[in-house]
Amino acid sequence: MIELLKIQKTADVGEFSQKSPSGVVATSLTDRSGYARDVAPSHPAFLAKAGAILFLSKAFKLGRTILTSILLVWLAGCQTGPQAIELPPPSPAPPLPTVTIQDQIQIATPGPIVEIDPPPAPIPTNLIVSLPMVSTQAVMNAASNGLPVLAVDPMAWPSNWVNTWLSLDAWGQYNRLGKPSLVNGAPSPMYQFQTTNGTILLKMGSRIARCNGLECWLGYAPQMIKGVPYIYALDALKSFQALLNARSLRPGNARIVVIDPGHGGKDSGSRNSFSTRWEKEYTLDWALRLRTLLVEKGWKVVMTRTNDVDVPLPERVQAAERAKADLFISLHFNSGLPNKELAGIETYCLTPAGLPSNLVRTYDDDPKALFPNNAFDEQNYQVAYKLHRSLMETSGALDRGLRRARFMSVLRGQNRPAVLIEGGYLSNPNEAKKIAAAAYRQHLAEGVAQGLD
Repeated sequence: MIELLKIQKTADVGEFSQKSPSGVVATSLTDRSGYARDVAPSHPAFLAKAGAILFLSKAFKLGRTILTSILLVWLAGCQTGPQAIELPPPSPAPPLPTVTIQDQIQIATPGPIVEIDPPPAPIPTNLIVSLPMVSTQAVMNAASNGLPVLAVDPMAWPSNWVNTWLSLDAWGQYNRLGKPSLVNGAPSPMYQFQTTNGTILLKMGSRIARCNGLECWLGYAPQMIKGVPYIYALDALKSFQALLNARSLRPGNARIVVIDPGHGGKDSGSRNSFSTRWEKEYTLDWALRLRTLLVEKGWKVVMTRTNDVDVPLPERVQAAERAKADLFISLHFNSGLPNKELAGIETYCLTPAGLPSNLVRTYDDDPKALFPNNAFDEQNYQVAYKLHRSLMETSGALDRGLRRARFMSVLRGQNRPAVLIEGGYLSNPNEAKKIAAAAYRQHLAEGVAQGLD
């Protein structure tokens, strides 16, 4: 029995086949009119069509298998497939800040050292011919007024103690101080020397040393080398040796000091966060108070400005040259904005050739640079230390350290000892309130004056 199937109308002659519920295949042919014509299974047309359908079905299955295999092989070797995806390389990490130490660094052996009695004021032999020439008049002025003058003696500093790391034992032996005592062990050992001028405390890995309790910044942090504490030779020479050989500024008949109140005129400097007044006003008031005190002590005082005018930096240097000054002191106040927590007094002198500065701001800092004032490295440090110590005593301010900088133009061109003092932070509300008080500025003036005794 043939069961007819209902089929849809088509646009042309076609064929549809489906099993009936009884399992017999019924085939319908459609003509162009779209109406179905039933065909029996034994009909030749049916058999031909059925064979073609079976052949096409097997061909389709075989083609699908081949296509699937080809696709799998292609995916396995394709560079865009999952196994071939390459992640972009990670962004390179920003370079770490480093300090480049001079070429051909050596370590000075802590062997026997010939003692010199008494040790003269030291100067490295390789810098004697390189230092800027100092006028004979400047040297005579310094000597006649009790200022320390470098003894240019090739025996003053061992010739192999240049551009090297020096063991603390060797430096202590050279100065008859003995070996340093270990104050604190790991992880950052601290060593201390006891000298006739007080204590020197060094912490391995830190640029901040303590001289009689004051912060004294070094160019390079002392290091432990094979279990032995070392210091960079130029730091030992330009800082500690200078303090061991320090002399007082003895009164003379014609001591001349130039006081430089920072800023002025259109250059207002930093603004006081408490009173909204400007740095230029406070520096001038401080300088005028200091002038009165120094005149009473027998100094001849020259001011770079006595009112609210803008004095170019080169003119401030020339004022000291014209006056044949023995000493130059520049007075400033600091600002740490946006940081309002910073507070304390900082005292600066010029960075010696061969050492990095402690403050650079946005300026280049070339350790190979030499300036006229580098001829007074030791005297600079001696005067700065005395002024800083005295200011700590009279002001009660926080100690921000005795530091060195190379970018300060008013120091670089000086042919005399020169110091720049930052008398506190106008950006710190508490310290700004103190600076705004006349009594506190009087304490600052007294600190500088007493430091020159």
